[in-house]
Amino acid sequence: MTTSNGTTNGSSQQLKITKRPWNARGHADHGWLYTFHTFSFASYHDSQFESYGPLRVINEDRVEKGTGFGTHSHAEFLIWSYIVNGELEHKDSMGNLENLRRGEVQFTSAGTGIRHSEYNRNKEEDVHFLQIWAKPNVHGLKPSYCTRKFSD
Repeated sequence: MTTSNGTTNGSSQQLKITKRPWNARGHADHGWLYTFHTFSFASYHDSQFESYGPLRVINEDRVEKGTGFGTHSHAEFLIWSYIVNGELEHKDSMGNLENLRRGEVQFTSAGTGIRHSEYNRNKEEDVHFLQIWAKPNVHGLKPSYCTRKFSD
């Protein structure tokens, strides 16, 4: 329980925010994928930035036109994708097939396991999106999917 003076269970806790400029984050350029990692991810490792509580991934991705992530598996993660610019096709083993556009947030609970792909089918422009992963506090959730649109 948090009290009005910010104490939790009798002990004082302070939220510490660390400024981390984009060029201080992990980075990879795969030709078709230009990405920045806030936390350790793939080939990027920094013991100071492993995660933040249940938050494991905040990646800023730019996927070249006509390319994307082939079918791959996820389990036990909650995954959000926010489209900054462009279009991203999401297709998964639950039967979902959707083209996401600017302002749309796609949420997948991978739960006990899903397979999905993400492609930029647009031949004119790259897609720029944020991908956020968190570990749920409950294991064995049923996989689920939903999308919401937010205007500028």
